[in-house]
Parts: sequence; structure tokens; C-alpha cells
Amino acid sequence: MKSNLACLLCGIAVAVAVAGGPAVAQTAEPSDGPTHVPMQPYRNSDGSLKYGFRGTITTQSWAGYAVTAGAPYTSASATWQVPSVTYDGGSTPYGYEYVLNWVGIGGYGDSTLIQLGSESYVSTSGAASHQVWYELYPAVTQAIPYTVKAGDIITASLQCTTACSPAQVQTWQLTMTDETAGWTWTQNFQYQSSMASAEWITEPPYYNTGFLPLADYVKVTYDPVFANGVNPNLTLAANGIQMSGAWGQTSNPSDPVGGNIFSTCWGTAPSYTACTAGSFTTPPPATTASLSASPTKISPGQGSTLSWSATNASSCRGGGFAASGTSGSAVVLPSVTTAYSVTCTGNGGSATALATVTVSSPKTCQKKHC
Repeated sequence: MKSNLACLLCGIAVAVAVAGGPAVAQTAEPSDGPTHVPMQPYRNSDGSLKYGFRGTITTQSWAGYAVTAGAPYTSASATWQVPSVTYDGGSTPYGYEYVLNWVGIGGYGDSTLIQLGSESYVSTSGAASHQVWYELYPAVTQAIPYTVKAGDIITASLQCTTACSPAQVQTWQLTMTDETAGWTWTQNFQYQSSMASAEWITEPPYYNTGFLPLADYVKVTYDPVFANGVNPNLTLAANGIQMSGAWGQTSNPSDPVGGNIFSTCWGTAPSYTACTAGSFTTPPPATTASLSASPTKISPGQGSTLSWSATNASSCRGGGFAASGTSGSAVVLPSVTTAYSVTCTGNGGSATALATVTVSSPKTCQKKHC
């Protein structure tokens, strides 16, 4: 299977049947890459927006908050923690479930959307992956070339720097920082945004004929969010958005705390999980592993002692030799130069260390010295 960003989320023009409302026509998309589409609300038979649980707008994919009263929006930012995700056991067409977390400008009632965020996805076997991306809709999603993992604290922002009017093509500076891993990415783009809204969203991606299943992310907290550099003073009644997905999952926002802190919570239809604003969790410390050989160079028939140890690990296994426990030693008798490894696993992931034992070549008979 190709990368999810390179293949699975390819946007294609369709009309999606909306449960409890008329069909919603998707904007035509390029078919050679993914896009994350503007908000697709459910509507009543008279065309008005459908409101649901706690009076928030109900959509096919978005859950979170959006603001419009301060338009035009020249900046937006958010900090969130990349969620751990699990497969919920439901129906999924491609063997995966997904969740996107992002901050953006536009797309709340119009066809412009500039955004950046993280994506987490999990297979039906339980294997999870994470990545980061940006998008200038309707152009396809582009990967940000850095590694991210569950538990990382991400801060993402959009800032208009030149020609900041909806009537002009603007210059936008997009920045993302992984505060946990210690990297920062920033790049400037030309894009003409409506600048009519700013939003902070949790959602599943769109592919082919509709939105994909939403992975069980439990809860994601955004702390804090800003629009035009200030607290947007969010309220659930005025700014809240909830999601009711076609695959039986729901997602809804908590009441905000202080106007710019909130969480979204995962649930299963037809109910919504009661959601209260949470806080970031401290991820488990990283697992480390070490392996050494003594001596590192031997003659044929000699032995070398491999010693290994690990931190924040529950088990270790050897590659090329038997290892048990999270520390110990073992004697090896290689006949040729051999690379050994030890891989240790814990709550903080896994780590691998390598050591090589060099075996000298046997002495050969030299002329006149046999």
C-alpha cells in the first residue's frame, strides 16, 4: 500500500448523499493526491443548517470550533497533542481508520481553505502511524518532511504577511513546531483566501465517494487557540461544530475554558460522548538500548562477550544471539565478522542497538616461511 498521504486520501469529485438531508455536491478535486475539503454541513429539507447535540452545527466530518465575527482573519494558531488511536472494530473500506487535527483559515461556508495539521491512522490489526501535512485547497495535500508520534505537542500557525485582503492573492507563512521532538518547519505560500473564518478542527479525511471512518482517538485537547493574535472567546452555542459520520462514529467539542481551550471527544452513533476540556498528558519516557562487544576483534576460535542494557523497557530480544531481560551478557563464537543487534521495547516505543565482532582472517603460508 502506498503512503496514505500519497494515495488513500485522493480527492475525487462526487455528490455525497447526506443522511437526513439533500445531497451535498463536493467541489471538483484533482485525482492524483489527497485533499481535506471545506466544511460539509447537514441541512434540513428547507436547506437550513441542521443543529444537533447541545445546539451545535452538525457536519459530515468537522468537529471543533470556527469563528467568523472577526473577519478578515490574517492569522490563526493552535497547540494540540497528537493522539493515540485505536481501531474501533467497525466497518472500514480500506483497512484503516483516521483522524486529522488542524488549524485553518477559510472553508467555513466558502470554497477556500488553507490549513496545516497532523494525521493519525490505525489499521484493523492495531498498527498506528502519524504524520504532518499542509494544504492549500483545492491543491493536493503535501507532507511536511518531519517525523511525529503519538504524545507529541504540536503548535501550528498561519500568518498573512503580504497583500492581506480577500480581493488579492496573499502571502502566507505556515509554521509548525514539534515541541516534544524539537523541530520547526516554516514555509511561505501564495494563496487567495476568503479570510472569512478561522477554525480548529478534528475530522476524518475524505476519499473517493465519501469520508473515511474516524479512528477512536478518545480525546484531543487544543490549548490554546488564537485568531488574529488574540483569544477568540469561543462559546459552544456560537462557534461549536459536531460531527456525525457515515461509518457510525461521532465527534463533538467540549465547552471552552477561558475562551480558547477546548477538547473534542470520540463517540459512536447515535450518541455523543460527554466531553469536558482536558489537558495534555505526559508521554512515557523514550526507550533506549545499548549493546557492546568485548573484545571487538578476535581470531578464529576465540569468543567475545556481548553486553546489553536498556532504559524504560520491559523486554529485549537479540539479533544473532539470545538475549533475555533488559540487561545481561552472552558469549558469542563467530567464525566470520558478524553484526549483532538488540531490540528493546517499552511503553515509550522500541530502540535498537548494534555491535560488530570482527574476526581476523586465518594466517596463510607465505613463501619460504612455511
